[in-house]
Amino acid sequence: MASIFKKVVYFDRPGAQNTEAVISAVQERLKEGDIRHVVVASVTGETALKLARALEGSGVQVVRVSGPPTWGEMEGRRWPFVQGEIRKELEASGVRIVETALSTLGSDSVDYNLARYGYTPAAFVAVETLVAVGGYGLKTAIEVLLMATDANAVPPFTDVISVGGTSRGADTAIIARSTYSTAMFSGDADRRFQVREILAMPRHKLWWKRMMGWEEITHGECLE
Repeated sequence: MASIFKKVVYFDRPGAQNTEAVISAVQERLKEGDIRHVVVASVTGETALKLARALEGSGVQVVRVSGPPTWGEMEGRRWPFVQGEIRKELEASGVRIVETALSTLGSDSVDYNLARYGYTPAAFVAVETLVAVGGYGLKTAIEVLLMATDANAVPPFTDVISVGGTSRGADTAIIARSTYSTAMFSGDADRRFQVREILAMPRHKLWWKRMMGWEEITHGECLE
């Protein structure tokens, strides 16, 4: 089989300043015509709205994913997180909104929270590995794709573009095969989760460490 050469956009630093470049990378990849769904992590709705505006008329379904009510409880935010004019414009643009699905890779899961008591669950290991490989953008892009599939917002076992970021905005875009969170590590190769392509990602990573009510932020050389 012949090799395929494709462009990957690398950013020196993670963060919202990369949002426009990520959207451009998504637009460029969509020109190949084989992707029909784009999932984006967007708590405030601003990144999802930028993406929806950029993809208007493309025929691609944009799916905006944020956290369920438990996220609001943890962070002291009012749920649903997107309201007012941003929500109206998202809905008018045909964006599918997912905001009730739980995350198996998020801190709202029972399994993940056991890590603060010294137990190391599989979800925690998976998250730490994804952050090491691609940063929080990669972890988030995978997380929201699983959530969108669990919520029936995208069909399972199909290639989807998923967009994530570090804290705000977007700095990562991937193509991955959608699957349900319960089938992420399935023994059936046709149902198992796979990252197919990296479209954009930061070279240096930002790492948060949260334990027992305290938080340490390790910036690393890229954010001095």
